[in-house]
This record gives sequence, structure tokens and C-alpha cells, in this order.
Amino acid sequence: MSFQKRWLPILLAGIFVVAMVGASVLIGSPEVLFPEMTAILCGAWIQPKQAWNVNRPRMLALMTTGAVFGLVMNLAFPDIPLPVRAVIGYAFCALCMNIAGADMTPMLSAAILPMLLGTDSWIYPVAVFVLVVLVELGQVALERVGLRETIDYHPFRLPAEQALANWARRLGVFALFAVPAYATGNLFLAVPPLLVAYTELTRPDFTLRLRPWHAWAVLAIAGVIGTLARDAVITFGLPSPLVAAFAFVGLVLAWNGLRTWMPPAGAVVLLAFLVPWSNPWLYAVEVALGAAVWVCAALALFPGIRPTFSDKESVSYVPKENARA
Repeated sequence: MSFQKRWLPILLAGIFVVAMVGASVLIGSPEVLFPEMTAILCGAWIQPKQAWNVNRPRMLALMTTGAVFGLVMNLAFPDIPLPVRAVIGYAFCALCMNIAGADMTPMLSAAILPMLLGTDSWIYPVAVFVLVVLVELGQVALERVGLRETIDYHPFRLPAEQALANWARRLGVFALFAVPAYATGNLFLAVPPLLVAYTELTRPDFTLRLRPWHAWAVLAIAGVIGTLARDAVITFGLPSPLVAAFAFVGLVLAWNGLRTWMPPAGAVVLLAFLVPWSNPWLYAVEVALGAAVWVCAALALFPGIRPTFSDKESVSYVPKENARA
């Protein structure tokens, strides 16, 4: 993907991110800052072709449903341990995506993030709904001026037995690595953006499976960018919107430098603004280690046909058509 040709959507996405962070600070509500929006902006605005097989109504429904589910789990079942709630959340999102015939995997982040942060305010799902609506309106505008392709959505549902087997396997691996991380308090090893990346990488048709080092590197670098940004806010007292602007520039340079426009990396950067903060480098280190685990798990435990593309192409997050798994 050419940076030069996509400069306007990139600029608009950066403005959106800064405005979201600014709104969160202005009204004093961290629930308004939804890190996964940076990932959605990459897949819905920056990339010329949508990164997920989903149309706009389904995107809005799935993201809002995930946010509501995560909040309700906190409010209605606070005594259920976090690892168990997270597993239930992952299974719920898998079921919803299969029913909808769509693969809007950022829904996983919408559902599991509030569990990790202990969110208890209805502002959160309302904010997710409004933010997704704004992204979709912007997407329509970009399509009309020819800055991105129109959505080519085709509902896709595997036979029930195959879908159950595929998602049960994903859920089992998720539980194998995420449950110990959550149970021991090492949340950064399994932050929601890493879970989204892992789930997408379990699809054998994604070109990122060809360059796993790139997939890991962009996530690890995003963790470093997020750490530096959060530390700048805490240590030097710099305004969060200003720091978010510089962090977004760093993120774009990482995306472009590695030729790996991986949406979850954007969520990794912004998530650093929200998570509990003690050791300034703990976030970067654990995200890098977690990314290595999730990328390796996706490749080693979900072998499949390797897609092909020219070495001159940027690694995209868009699945090849008619090759869903």
C-alpha cells in the first residue's frame, strides 16, 4: 500500500484519534477512549479495501453488542473470575460473528477490554456505538470521493460442525495462553489487540501469515510507542491529545516502514493510555512477549495453505477472496 497515495485518509484518521483522546480528557471519561478505533480506522479508512468481511450495519451491531456484553458481564457477574469471563466473552463473540456471517474480529476487543479494565459505566457502549457510526459516515464519504473501494461484503457461514470445530480450537488455544496470563495478573501478555491479531492470523488465507516476523515486529513496536507516549503524559505532564498525535505519527511510520499495515497495532498504542501503570517498560516488554506467543500459536497450531504475493507488495490485513477458514 502506497503511503503517498493514502496520505489524506491517514491524516483524517490521525485527526479522529486525537479528537477522540481530546474528548475523553475534556469530559473526564476514559470510556470514550476506545483503543480499537485506531485499528478500525486503519481497516475502514486507511486501507483502500476493507480489512474485514462485514458491511456497515453488521459492523455497528457486532461492535455495540460486544461492548454491551463486556459491560453486562462486569455488572451482572462481578464474582466470576476474570479468566472465566474472558473465555465466555471470546465464545460469545465467535457465536455472534458466525450468526452474522461476518468476521468483525475487533468485536473481541470491544467485549474483553471492559473486563480487563473493570469498566462499569454505560458510557462505554454508547461511546463505541457513536464512534463506529462516525467511522462509517467517514467511510461513506471516502468512498464517494474515490479514496477507497466500496464494501464488497458476502455473508459467509461455515457448516455448523466445521464452524464449531474451528472456533473451539481457537477458543482452546486462547484459554491455554490467556487464562494463565489473567490469573497471574500479567494482563499485558494478552491485551485485546493481541487477541484480535491472533484470531485473524488463524485464518490461513491472510497474507500476514507469510511474514510472521513483520506481524510480531509491528505489534512490539506499537507497544514501545504506546509506552513512550504514556510515560510522556505521566512523567512530563504533556497533554494526552498532543502526545496521541505524535504517537499516531510513530505508528504510521512503523506501519509504513515494515510495510505491514496491521490494524491491531493501532489499538496497542492507544491502549497504553488506559491500562494500570507502574513500571514504565512493563507494558512494552509484556506486549512484545505476548505478541510472540500469539503469533507463534497462530502459525504452529493452525497450519494451512500459505497465500502468495509479490515481495514488492505491502503486507496487508485483507484476506484473499473465497479463501475463508
